[in-house]
Amino acid sequence: MSEAWEIAIFWFALAILSGWILRQFYFSKSAALIEYFRYFAFIVETITIGLFFFPWLPQARGGFSGWNLALHGNAGAIALLLLLIISTGLFLSRNSKFIIIGAVSHIVATVLIFAVMIQALPETTRLVFRDAAPIIIALLLLANTVIVLLLWNQLQKQERYSK
Repeated sequence: MSEAWEIAIFWFALAILSGWILRQFYFSKSAALIEYFRYFAFIVETITIGLFFFPWLPQARGGFSGWNLALHGNAGAIALLLLLIISTGLFLSRNSKFIIIGAVSHIVATVLIFAVMIQALPETTRLVFRDAAPIIIALLLLANTVIVLLLWNQLQKQERYSK
C-alpha cells in the first residue's frame, strides 16, 4: 500500500472517530458525563504523578526521575508536580469552580512538561524505554486535556440549563 493511501486512511478514520466522539460527548448534556470525565481526569492525573518516580533523564545525564529533579531544586519539576497535585485534588471536588481551577491547573501543567523537558534535555538525546516516563506523561497530559475540556464544556452546559 502506498504512503498516500495510508495517510488517507488515517485521516478518514480520524475524522470518523472525531465525529463520533463529538456527537457522544460534546453535543450531549448529562450529569453522568460530568462524573465520568471527572473520575477519568483524576485517574490520569494520578497515573501522571506516579510516573514522577520513573527515570526521566538518560544515565549519561544523571538518570534522574521527576521526583529527583524536584528534590534537587528544579523549579519546573517542582511547579509541574504541584500543578498536578492541585489538579488531582480539585478533580475530586463536586464544586464546578474547583473543577475549573483544576482544569486550568492541568492545562498549565500540560504546557509546562514540555518546558521542563526542553530545559532538562536541551540537545537531541537518544532515549531508551527506561527514560520514556516524560514522553508518556506528555502524551497522557495531552489526552487528558481533551477530557478536561469536555468536562469544562459539560459544566458550562449544566450552568446554562440550571439558570
